[in-house]
Amino acid sequence: MYERFMKRAIELAKKGLGRVNPNPPVGAVVVKEGRIISEGFHPYFGGPHAERVAIESAKRKGEDLTGTTLVVTLEPCDHHGKTPPCTDLIIESGIKKVVIGMRDPNPVSGSGVEKLKKHGIEVVEGVLEEEVKKLCEFFITYVTENRPFIALKYASTLDGKIADAEGNSKWITQDLRHKAHEMRNVYSAVLVGARTVLKDDPRLTCRLKGGRNPTRVILDRRGILSGGSYRVFEDNARVIVFTENKEAKYPVHVEKVLNDCSVGGILKVLYEKGVDSVLVEGGSEVLGEFLEYADVVFAFYSTKVFGEGLDVFSGYRSSVSDPPRFRIVRSEHTDTELFLEMRPCSRG
Repeated sequence: MYERFMKRAIELAKKGLGRVNPNPPVGAVVVKEGRIISEGFHPYFGGPHAERVAIESAKRKGEDLTGTTLVVTLEPCDHHGKTPPCTDLIIESGIKKVVIGMRDPNPVSGSGVEKLKKHGIEVVEGVLEEEVKKLCEFFITYVTENRPFIALKYASTLDGKIADAEGNSKWITQDLRHKAHEMRNVYSAVLVGARTVLKDDPRLTCRLKGGRNPTRVILDRRGILSGGSYRVFEDNARVIVFTENKEAKYPVHVEKVLNDCSVGGILKVLYEKGVDSVLVEGGSEVLGEFLEYADVVFAFYSTKVFGEGLDVFSGYRSSVSDPPRFRIVRSEHTDTELFLEMRPCSRG
């Protein structure tokens, strides 16, 4: 009954992806007599919540909200944060039914459902819940596991090489490259190793029109980038460098983190810095280090064959009896390229 309205709320929520982190993307619609009379979404971190945007939009139009239904992807909050509780506004507005996709897993948000029910508002839960959970997977991981959501992304030849025997890697895939920039637009941070910076001198920016650039995270254990001039340090973008070298020097705006540079140590610091999602782009040894932490793997394959070259997960060792296994959940292809989204089998 409410699925079509929830689908619209999900589409609205997606407009906040990459901009609300580490908050969840949320969308909301107000329904009256079977039609949507107003809409809203959480536009940016610290900005107004979706429920407030939708309710205030309806009021500006002169709509009477008495007896209406609010359809919202996530349970309305019941605490004072950067904005007042959405539950209070809903109760005051005259709305009589609230339909939610999922409960808020963050205990800080309070119990919005219970408060609404206490004030005589009917609450319907679990509408398109799995779709909403997928939408909010960065947030869910961040608040329940106290770490960022981790994605691995690589481009490989048919025989699993991310560079040829001379170390050249541009461009293994081309037709589907726009998808990589779509990822950078929504992930909080993109992470590479120091040797990738030395070899490719990447900017690690999002080239989509109207897109946003992620935080750049560099793993430079030995400090080999110290004192150097690289494009990844330009534009005064947020850059975080993890190193074990106390003497390493980077531009003044770079956040240097002295750390043991274990994956667990890196994820702990990023979590504390408010980074809810990390797109790990390489190189091969870095991909291998993060493999067992991956929540999702995005693989771009070309039908080219190099034979000799650099393996995707160079240095990673496993056995035929118990290797990491992934299931394909989405695929796209052109005549010469294939894109796969894969999820760890052990994580459902």
